[in-house]
Amino acid sequence: MRELMCVRNFSFTYADESELALSSINLTVQAGDFITLVGATGSGKTTLLRHLKKELEPAGNQEGMITFEGQPLHEVGSMTSAQKIGFVAQNPQIQPIMATVMEELAFPLENLGYSTEAINNRVAELANYLGLDQLLHASISSLSGGQLQLVNLASVLTLKPEMILLDEPTAQLDPTTAQNFLNVLQQLHDDLGITIILTEHRLSRVLGLANRLVVLRAGQIIFNGPVSQGLRKMITVPGLKSFIPPIPRFFLDHQLSHNELPLSIPQGHRILAVDHVKFKSQIVQRETEMGPSVLSAKSLNFHFDSHLILRNLTLNLYRGQWLAIIGKNGSGKSTLLSVLAGLRKPQHGKVYLDGKSIQKIPNIDRVREVAYLSQNPTEQFSENTVWKELEFQNRLNKQPMAQAELESLLAELGLDSVKERDSFDLSGGQQQLLGMGLALVTHPKILILDEPTKGLDPVAKQKIGLVLKRVHQSGTTIMMASHDMDFCAEYANQCTFMFNGTVTRPLDTRLFFSRNFLFTTAINRLLSSQIPDALFSKDVEVVADERR
Repeated sequence: MRELMCVRNFSFTYADESELALSSINLTVQAGDFITLVGATGSGKTTLLRHLKKELEPAGNQEGMITFEGQPLHEVGSMTSAQKIGFVAQNPQIQPIMATVMEELAFPLENLGYSTEAINNRVAELANYLGLDQLLHASISSLSGGQLQLVNLASVLTLKPEMILLDEPTAQLDPTTAQNFLNVLQQLHDDLGITIILTEHRLSRVLGLANRLVVLRAGQIIFNGPVSQGLRKMITVPGLKSFIPPIPRFFLDHQLSHNELPLSIPQGHRILAVDHVKFKSQIVQRETEMGPSVLSAKSLNFHFDSHLILRNLTLNLYRGQWLAIIGKNGSGKSTLLSVLAGLRKPQHGKVYLDGKSIQKIPNIDRVREVAYLSQNPTEQFSENTVWKELEFQNRLNKQPMAQAELESLLAELGLDSVKERDSFDLSGGQQQLLGMGLALVTHPKILILDEPTKGLDPVAKQKIGLVLKRVHQSGTTIMMASHDMDFCAEYANQCTFMFNGTVTRPLDTRLFFSRNFLFTTAINRLLSSQIPDALFSKDVEVVADERR
């Protein structure tokens, strides 16, 4: 295969920092590769990815060499770089610059001086190939996250790149939308031979597409090779074990050894059937103890213009409950949470907090009782450092936390090292953790969370889960909307679906997921014929005398 890009002995230190962000990186990219970069937050994977497109290089000191098609990358002309190396960012909203889809797709071509006829032909071809033909005249602001990310990809494709770099492109998308986006990537790779390099935290759907796994830790590549071998390496490295997707992790946990670890449920089924592996249940049932209703919604209706979002919705939240609301993007989950938090007023129906209309409770009293974490936590930032954000929120307390308590909360969230940093300069995951901290400072009676694990790597996700588990056990009632099936299954004690403007009757978590066959955990799908209520690897044990 043809060498497309080569990184040789490359090291990088950010401006005003002494610690290496990348150290002695060596990586060769062949034309047609599909490479997945994996590593915990701070491992250097995004830093490395941005150095592969010279326009995105962060400021700092670098040593070593990066070449593209044999030429030093910094000598590659701007037009060549724009055409041959595309980039898609994590947040779909930050990339578009034009008002409509048509204008966004045409802009790169216009910028390079293409004729009107050539632009129309290219846009027509791409729109039909990617299924965007019905959205060409739609405004960018009206698109869903999945549609917007597809437009971002299409905009890159207009210039027929040889390589596309993607930085956690599905982090903001629900599982179904994420799968659709990855299907498009696979089609582009298979049909056009485009070289793809992407970073990802959610590896379940990505690894089956990759021909190579590159694992980074503390700015160094610790593995570069086939996926199965990389996963076996990761399980031995502290902090990376939790990144391994559930299916291969299950086989590693139970020592069901094969040269090629299964990456999908059908592959897992085949191996279990061929080896005649049988399991017995190790499930420990959890009792859900709940008190009286603390928050109730009665006959809510809410609409934007003529579009009905909430439809005669009634729901009770009980003391001690941890309720997860599951549903697709656009099903109304965020709207419901904002109404329940008293941030929006429904056109019909009422929300009651301990029997009082939440709209009639003074703002300061409501904030002390009901804490809300937005899907975009930066909407709730108002100060210029992490520490000042917490101090400002702390002043809302009737009995503010002592400084030592605030320091302890920061440390628990892993933010103590960035306490003096501007909140808007944090990574997406750190901003999510800070938003969680702001929600917890007032010791609320009720915690309402909109996608609390969005953008978090598995280590940070586990940290959030343990923090929430602690506050829940101390008496806080929790309601969250989430696309993360494993997180909901691990921590929530009840779950419900939201669709058609309303919610289904909440069920105990294990019953909820074991009844589902689409919205459930990967392990439940793998083992449903043997142990129907198993949700996790720890729920079963191999029957030793059945193994061959």
